Amino acid sequence: MSDVFVKVDSKGRILIPQRIRRKLNIKNLVGIKVQGKKLIIEPIEDPLDSLERVVVRGTSDVEQEIGKLRRIAERELLKRGK
Repeated sequence: MSDVFVKVDSKGRILIPQRIRRKLNIKNLVGIKVQGKKLIIEPIEDPLDSLERVVVRGTSDVEQEIGKLRRIAERELLKRGK
């Protein structure tokens, strides 16, 4: 059934244990979906991290890169919603 049991508080929050967050590289953002009676939680890369890598790498047009990243993020969210 489950590898780990966690409590759900009165506001519906759960705490993902640190060892699991490290193993899955979970930072600040996760996606949640329901499959039957299962709750699926998937790590999502923070768009700001992606943006930082692009800016650090260097770009001539930051606004264009931001727009491109935004479109990619929107497509990914739409795919996950289906």
